[in-house]
Amino acid sequence: MTIPVVGEFWGRGRFRKRVREVYRLSNGWYLIKTDNSKSERDFKVKAIFSSEPSRTMTPKHAHFVIDLYGKLCYDKDKALEVMRAIYDVWRGESISLTLAKYNAGVINLPGYPLEYMLCALAWILEQEDINFTSRPDRRQLELDEICKKQNVALLPTRMGSHLAMSVLCDICNGTHPVEALLKANLDIIPRKYGKM
Repeated sequence: MTIPVVGEFWGRGRFRKRVREVYRLSNGWYLIKTDNSKSERDFKVKAIFSSEPSRTMTPKHAHFVIDLYGKLCYDKDKALEVMRAIYDVWRGESISLTLAKYNAGVINLPGYPLEYMLCALAWILEQEDINFTSRPDRRQLELDEICKKQNVALLPTRMGSHLAMSVLCDICNGTHPVEALLKANLDIIPRKYGKM
């Protein structure tokens, strides 16, 4: 596998971006942060599963919502532990400590490995915080209520990622993923690609 290197470029054509950070997962996958265009601090998260043949993906909220739903259908108690792990990392606990605390208890769940979920979501949620502008007070109260049902207290310093955290909590509260994503008004397929 071609190893991404901080400071070098990754991708092809117009998707070629400078690598800012690299995280190698224990299963051999890589997560990288690359430059992005919304602001100077903005970045894009890319998962690299294989370089020959090339298998990459830009992980999105919806991927983890669907994955968490599948885990809930398989074993609700273990899936709720996954949600606790996500919450712990979002509150600032290190990924390594969180993995040590939760991984053994959720290792047999289907779908994404916990390490990938925590690492990718840590960066995706950070990106949401960077790009956040504002939200109506009424909407903020709705997010708070959804999260309270899972004992998730939304941090005032992480406003941008409140919406994504509330969607994950909504799934744990029993809401179907399609309904939760529509309620959150999340753009699952970028509008520029979704037009027919």
